[in-house]
Amino acid sequence: TATVRSQSPLILFQSRDWIDEVSEDDMMDVMKDGLLIKPDMRYIPRNVLRQSQTFVAIREAAGTDLTNDVYMREPNAETFWFVGKLARISDVSPAQAVQRQWNLIETHAANLRPIDLFPSRGRLEIWLAPGDSEMEVAYNKPDLVFTQVPRLDPQNNAKDEETLAIVNKFKSNTMGFQGEMYEGGEEGFRTWRNNDGTPAKPEISTPDNDATAAAGGGDATRAPTDEELEKLQSMLQGQDINELYKEQQRRAGQPVNDEDD
Repeated sequence: TATVRSQSPLILFQSRDWIDEVSEDDMMDVMKDGLLIKPDMRYIPRNVLRQSQTFVAIREAAGTDLTNDVYMREPNAETFWFVGKLARISDVSPAQAVQRQWNLIETHAANLRPIDLFPSRGRLEIWLAPGDSEMEVAYNKPDLVFTQVPRLDPQNNAKDEETLAIVNKFKSNTMGFQGEMYEGGEEGFRTWRNNDGTPAKPEISTPDNDATAAAGGGDATRAPTDEELEKLQSMLQGQDINELYKEQQRRAGQPVNDEDD
């Protein structure tokens, strides 16, 4: 598998030839929840690990410009769960990067939150925020609005069928996804949002807000509670992505295949 090297940003961001270098795994496509899942996006350890490594490679080459934070919610729910981070080359839009990796992202999120998200798998919504914006999200900054990525329905919508055909032409190494992991007793980072992606709660006061208010600029924010402050300080550390997959397999009573490492 070709890798993205930070020494070659022009190839990374612009070359269509580079997109076509890597061939698909010799496996069959599968249908799931009305979507045709390409073999390289089935939720198996080697795919999960590869997409995580690709995320890191693109991130190292491009920084946050081509990354997004990924959140997921049940339909019409107010709670949005942080489930990982997305990266892509510039030839691929954020929506295309999600739609190409949809099965992998949704399955990871459902496994990550087995009570909150797993029951709605196949109907979950994916929303994007700017890369590394967790702190702004936690403070409910009103100008930070989430963007929903449409779930494609190619079986019932001809336009979605055309979109999926285009999306599936992108090779797996043109985008990456690094799934969120929990350590110890972590509760997981979440935020409360309206259906348009805006914060559902008032903005939390920050030092900048306080300075503005002191200068007579007014302040519609509120001071953070002790619990909120504690959560703001515990932002999200990663683990071995393979181990999450194996642990979820064990919890489900399914065999764990160490040969897929």
